[in-house]
Order: sequence, then C-alpha cells, then structure tokens
Amino acid sequence: NSETQLKYPVSFTDGESRQVELVYGEAYFEVSPSTKHKGAHFEVLNSNQTVEVLGTKFNIKAYKDETTVYTTLVEGKVAVITATQNKLLAPNQQASTHTANDGSIMIKDIKAANEIAWIHGDFIFEGKSLQDIMKVLSRWYDVDAKFENEALANVKFNGQLSKHQNLEKLLELIKNTNTINDYEIQNKTLILK
Repeated sequence: NSETQLKYPVSFTDGESRQVELVYGEAYFEVSPSTKHKGAHFEVLNSNQTVEVLGTKFNIKAYKDETTVYTTLVEGKVAVITATQNKLLAPNQQASTHTANDGSIMIKDIKAANEIAWIHGDFIFEGKSLQDIMKVLSRWYDVDAKFENEALANVKFNGQLSKHQNLEKLLELIKNTNTINDYEIQNKTLILK
C-alpha cells in the first residue's frame, strides 16, 4: 500500500527460511505452503513482531506514524510472535500489538475483506473516525489533514470509497453527510471545517 517499505533478498535459497521485512507501511501476502519449498518457512519481520506463515493470505499494517501493528488473516493460518507471546490466528481475526507495550497480543474478530479492500482499489470504513479516515486518505493522496474544529476528528463513519476517485470527489461525499461544513486544500494541506 502507499508509504510502504519492504526488504527482501534478491532470491530465496531452497530449504532455508524465507524472510521479508516490513520496515513500515502495509502489505498483503499470499504465500504458498512450506511443503512446496523444501520445508522452508516464510516469515515477515517487523520492528516488534514476527509473523510465521503456514501457507496463507494475510495483511500487515505497520505505519511509521502509528503505534499499533495490525495483522489480519484472510485465509490459512499464521502465528504472530512477539518477545513475550506466540498466538495463532484463524481467518477473519486480527492481531494487534502495540509498539510500546510488553509484547502482548490482542486478537479480535473482524471482516478481513474490509481490511484488504485497498488491494482492489477501495477504502471500506465501518465505524471509523474521521481522523482515522483522514490518515488513510492523507497517505493515498499525499496531503496533511488538519481539523479546524477538533470535534470533527471523532465523528464515526461507515462507507466505501474508491481509490480511483480524486480527493475533491471523496471530500464532497463526506461533506454531503452534513458532518463537515466545508474543506479547503492549500498546497499539500487539507483543512476540514
């Protein structure tokens, strides 16, 4: 996804662990089972967790400006491993680890399809605050969002938007909900009023 950096080798060595590092950002993985790679496991490393893959489809969100890493399982099985815990995820579960805590892993049931909608060019928001929505739009459209009225940041929304629409069109849709009175774009700053 936007604002993402991955590190991975030029090629993997047969029989050795296949590792990639999600330095920051968000990435979706579809991984073939280790049985197809002479038993070599696939692992995704991040600053405060390792995800061991057992043949699966999953998403990891670990942006630099967020203190929580989210691992969402779509299909198969993964193990989320921190310094103090090791937990298995089932499909439609999301693990969250906070970068400042003791390595504890929180698991909740979610709609995995909503979390990976970005790979199909969509944003799906269910009960998300306008502040959370603006984080997503800021990354995609490369703008800084500011709230003229701070109370707007906590207003919750449900909806689906396309990444292929221009920013002004999306802002007009939000404005039509009568939640914001107006918006203004100055250079790379978006001001919600």
